[in-house]
Amino acid sequence: MQFEHKISLARAFEAEGRPLHAIQIYQSILEEYPDEIETYIRIANLYEMTGNALPAIKLLRQFLEDKPENKDMRLFLGQLLLRNSKWEEAVEALSFILPQEEPVVSFFTGYANFMLEEYELAKISFLNFISIEKQSELVHEAYIYLAKIELKLKNYEEVLKFARKAEAMYSNFWELNKIYAETYYSLGMYAHAVQPVEKAIKLNPENPASYELAGKIYLKLGDYTKTEKNFLRYIESIEDASSDIYTKLAEACMKNNKAKDALAYYDIAIKLDPKNNAAIAGKNNASSIIDSSVASDV
Repeated sequence: MQFEHKISLARAFEAEGRPLHAIQIYQSILEEYPDEIETYIRIANLYEMTGNALPAIKLLRQFLEDKPENKDMRLFLGQLLLRNSKWEEAVEALSFILPQEEPVVSFFTGYANFMLEEYELAKISFLNFISIEKQSELVHEAYIYLAKIELKLKNYEEVLKFARKAEAMYSNFWELNKIYAETYYSLGMYAHAVQPVEKAIKLNPENPASYELAGKIYLKLGDYTKTEKNFLRYIESIEDASSDIYTKLAEACMKNNKAKDALAYYDIAIKLDPKNNAAIAGKNNASSIIDSSVASDV
C-alpha cells in the first residue's frame, strides 16, 4: 500500500472518530518509514485522545533513545507529560533543552515544579523565562505564577509586585483578583481585600475558595451577615468543609444573635475535630445563652 494512500486512510479513520483503526495504520507506516516525525506525533495524539497516554509516552521515548538531539520531539514529549500530570518526568525530559534555545522550556519547567510544590525551583524557572522571553503572552502568565509562588512563600510585597505586572493582561482574571484579596488579608489590610475578593466572585462565581476567603475577610471586618452568606455558599459548594470554617460560621451566627444556629455549627465543627477548643468553648457559650433564654421565658 502506497505511503500517500495509507496516510489518507488513517486520516479518514481519524475524521470518522475511529482512533484505534487510525493508530494501526500509522504504526504500519512507521514500520516502513521510521523517520516520519509527524506520524509519531499523530499516534501520540490519538493515544491521548483515547485516554491512554502511556503508550504515547513510551513511543516518544523510544524515538528519543535513537535521536536524543531532536528538540522538537523532546518538547512535544514534555508537553504531553505536563498534560498528564507527570511533573517529575516532564522536568527530566525538558532538562535536555537549553532555555536559551527554547525559552518556553523554562515556563514549562516552572509550571511542573510549581505543581510539585517545589516553589523555589519554580521561581527560578519563571524568572529565567521572563528574563529571556519578552514578547510571549506567557510572560504575563509567568507573573501570575510568580505571584502565587510568593504568596505560598509569604513574601507579600513580592506578591503585589508580580501581580501588578500581570495586570496588563489579567486585570479581569478572577484568580489575580483572589491573589490580591488573599495578600491584603494576610497583611491585615481587610478593607483593601473586599473589592478584589468580590470581583473574583463576580468573575468566577463557581469557585468555592473565593467564598471561603470572603467569609474570612468579612468576619475580620465585623460584617457578620456577609460572613454567614459567604461561608454558607462555600460549604454548599464543597463536600468537606473544615472544622475551622464551621467554627467561624458559628462565631458569625453568635454575633448576629443566632445562638441556636451557632450551636448547630459548633456541633458539626466538634464532630469534625473533637479537639477544636475554640468550637468547644463556643458551644458552651451558645448553650448557656440558649439555656438562659429558655429560663427567662418560663
